[in-house]
Amino acid sequence: MLRNWRLLVRSFATNSSEEIAPKVDVSFLRPRHRIIAAGGMPPVQFDSERERASRRERFGKYGLKSGVPVEELFPTAEEIEEEEAIGLFREFNNAKKEYKELQKKKRESELARIAELEKNLKKYPATLAKYEASLVKQEQEKDEKEVALEKRIRDIQEYFGYWMDPKDPRFEVMLQQKEAEEKKAVKMAKRDEIQKKRFAENVQG
Repeated sequence: MLRNWRLLVRSFATNSSEEIAPKVDVSFLRPRHRIIAAGGMPPVQFDSERERASRRERFGKYGLKSGVPVEELFPTAEEIEEEEAIGLFREFNNAKKEYKELQKKKRESELARIAELEKNLKKYPATLAKYEASLVKQEQEKDEKEVALEKRIRDIQEYFGYWMDPKDPRFEVMLQQKEAEEKKAVKMAKRDEIQKKRFAENVQG
């Protein structure tokens, strides 16, 4: 008896708590989104959903139960003309023909590229030898330039009596000064030689 009384009290307390505390939707979704989440079809609410593109999309999602007439799915004569005018629509045979032409051009381009590679491959030994010879020539020219630079440094050192870094801006100035003095000396020597010849001619005459 006591046990039955306890069960009755517990049942009454459980029912009372359920009536007092209603169920709360913790997802905070709007009714429209709850319908979509449950896999249902939401009602048409917005003006954008009444447009033709949206109605077609609605039919694509929900099929005949969407209530969209099937005739709205097909393009109108004006739409077909517009697509043809801007080139969006092409007949299958024309598209197939263009595809074959593109494949043919691609094949021809690949064959031409392979032929060019084979031709270059045949010329490769001669080209490589020419390149290696140019490297040797560059090294020789580099060596000659280094020898000429060393000679210039040595000449400057002997002429002015001390060593100078060729990167120093005064180096070129001193080199020009040395060359100018050497030219002057050569010129004076030629003048002396001419005077000696004239003097010799006058004495003999």
